Amino acid sequence: MKPPAPMLDVEFLDYGRLICAHDGLALNHEWLVTNGIGGYAAGTLAGALTRSYHGLLIAATTPPAVRTLLLAKLEESATYRDRTWRLGTNRWQDGSIDPVGHRELQRFRLDGTIPTWTWSLTDALLEKRIFMLPGENTTCVHYRLRRGSAPINISLAALVNRRSHHTTSAAGSFETLAESAPHGARLHWIASASEPACDLWLQCDHAVPSLNGQWWNGFLLEREQERGCACIDNHWHAATFELRLSPGQSALFTASTSLQEPRDADAALEAERRRQDAVVAQAPLAENRPLVRQLILAADQCIVRRDGRPSVMAGYPWFADWSRDAMMAAPGLFLCTGRGAEGAQMLRMFAERIRGGLLPNRFPDRPGEALEFNSVDAPLLFIRAVARFVNSGVDPALAADLLPACEAILRAYIAGTEHGIRVDPADGLVQAGADGLQLTWMDAKVDGMVVTPRRGKPIEVNVYWLDALEQVGRMVAAQNRDGSEWLTRSAQVRTSFARYWNPSRGCCFDVLDGPDGNDAAIRPNQLLATAMDPCPLTPGQRQRVIDVCIRRLWMPWGLRTLDPEAPGYIGHYRGDQRCRDLSYHQGTAWPWLLGPLLRSHFQVHGDLAAIIDYISPCVLHVREAGIGGVSEVFDGDSPHAPGGCPLQAWSIAELLELTQMVSDAVGNS
Repeated sequence: MKPPAPMLDVEFLDYGRLICAHDGLALNHEWLVTNGIGGYAAGTLAGALTRSYHGLLIAATTPPAVRTLLLAKLEESATYRDRTWRLGTNRWQDGSIDPVGHRELQRFRLDGTIPTWTWSLTDALLEKRIFMLPGENTTCVHYRLRRGSAPINISLAALVNRRSHHTTSAAGSFETLAESAPHGARLHWIASASEPACDLWLQCDHAVPSLNGQWWNGFLLEREQERGCACIDNHWHAATFELRLSPGQSALFTASTSLQEPRDADAALEAERRRQDAVVAQAPLAENRPLVRQLILAADQCIVRRDGRPSVMAGYPWFADWSRDAMMAAPGLFLCTGRGAEGAQMLRMFAERIRGGLLPNRFPDRPGEALEFNSVDAPLLFIRAVARFVNSGVDPALAADLLPACEAILRAYIAGTEHGIRVDPADGLVQAGADGLQLTWMDAKVDGMVVTPRRGKPIEVNVYWLDALEQVGRMVAAQNRDGSEWLTRSAQVRTSFARYWNPSRGCCFDVLDGPDGNDAAIRPNQLLATAMDPCPLTPGQRQRVIDVCIRRLWMPWGLRTLDPEAPGYIGHYRGDQRCRDLSYHQGTAWPWLLGPLLRSHFQVHGDLAAIIDYISPCVLHVREAGIGGVSEVFDGDSPHAPGGCPLQAWSIAELLELTQMVSDAVGNS
């Protein structure tokens, strides 16, 4: 009898009036659509703007990292049978909410990744959908009078801006030239010191636009207020569009950085649905299960193009493509979704940017800015990703193409490279550290102080080092060359790994040979050792690490970054940037850590029902914050509120891999 997998069969992303009409819940559920080049549209179920990152067109003006808010929102009203409803929702500087159009919502759901609103206006049902055109800075807003006994008149006030998505605007902060254009208006922003010149085209079929020119001031961005950031925003009312729909009729509003040719509203919507269906259909996990479909589409949102080749956005809405995040997420985002050839292209792109054995930690937001190479683990994770893709067989030429880069990384670590990264010849382990630099994934820095410096020999870095030596040794042998150089070194590292065992705590040291000796803090990094196959720990040690991490670090949506009983533990990820960075790796829980925990747990116990129980809260979270995605972090302490970016690549990739593990186990049972 097959074990039950109920988490795979739940219909998730459909919400009725109890959620839609509730002020707090409707403003705390967020949606996101993307265009594959870094641009996006995002907002709340209610329609209110609560982040500086919310808007209908945040264009990738220099793809994929430089994003500019151009269209903040459409302030909508509908007149039906001589009665007018204001459909929008805004939170103002004084805390008031006006209008409250979400209270008329009958339903909100995701159609794939397309957010869909349904308003009930007496006997009329009005639907709205938002999607973007792939590869373009173009947002489409699709309106349809699904049902009614008379036509409906819709008024759309277009509120525009021209600022970085990281900031807010003061009234009068930009100069815009507006003119009539086919089916709409063309807005031209004159270049400023911070933003280039650009155009915004607002167009709508069935509409009669009129130019405006008034500032709407005092929007309160609640999430930014909570984050200690600038939280009052102002937008310019550029134009108003009036349209009339008969029952069953549709209309399409577009906001774009280029002039759009007229297109059939329903055909444009259907084209996006077909594109999403094709994304799902190519995945080996493509079963008729809502969770699987949603995770595949969430992965698609994280994949972007840089210089014409695939890359990975670390998280929406504010992160760009970071090498550590891309390497960690690549197997889940590409291999689990049937896009291995694209992932191989991405690895080639990153290989071209290796310098001195190091990968750039992140690409700069602006052209001309210097690359940053402050990551000890990203190059080793690159080798791990290359090996996963080579072993998958998706690209027969990949090993020959990238093996020289992999060996160059190993040789650079042995010889020593920047930031004190080098192999200690005494035990073969990698050590790293330099004043003022954060080199591991625990990389928060506050006022020049590295919060978790972890100088010495971090455990997960040496798991990656051991894996890199063994994988490169195998790849070299597969090329009919002698790989014994790397396998001999890996044998030394396996022997030295015994040093990580801390018998007094029954688990592993987090860092060896630091400035103050060995760091005995109980952190989740040791789980990377338990998940390695073969594990460098003894069977008894492996079991005890799993037990300790579940007992001390596990919470329903991930693992805490520090034992709650440790000095310096911070249980809530709250406050301004300084407070949040201090807690980022000092107790804050991360969903991606469920991956190594549950893979090793399943390898040891083979208890599929337990794995499903552990995953289920994270699965249900897919409908709780960033709808259709998985959050970056959670509070370590109850009630474990989500935080960070609402759609994070690591989190999605790990949940995809765990879902595949469960699916494979069910299929093989």
